[in-house]
Amino acid sequence: MEDTGKKGLVMIADSDSNVRALVGRFLTESGYAVTFATNGYEALDAARKSRPLAIFADILLPRLDGLALCRLLKSDPATAQVVTVIVLSVLAAEEKVKRAGADAYIQKPLERSRILATLEEAFTRSNTDG
Repeated sequence: MEDTGKKGLVMIADSDSNVRALVGRFLTESGYAVTFATNGYEALDAARKSRPLAIFADILLPRLDGLALCRLLKSDPATAQVVTVIVLSVLAAEEKVKRAGADAYIQKPLERSRILATLEEAFTRSNTDG
């Protein structure tokens, strides 16, 4: 499912349909187009094809976890410079997330203001780093 948005495409990779719906609503209400993936390999394939601006990836994604997904996206020349990866988790995993190369980390529960602020901060950092 994809919605059209003015600010660009963002992917939500999470096996929980409630999380996908919640984060998707936050993003679409803020002007982003949204696409969804339910496992890590689906997210990886879709990211290589659609080149979203950002991916919110749950750390506990099935088939390919969010940390492995992040490492693959950051090491792939096709996606490394275009995709911001924000890892979501119920786990306290900030150090693991940093080591995987993620641009940001949000510990659940998810709040609209934290989702949007983290996304904007990650975009600002990536635009000033490059």
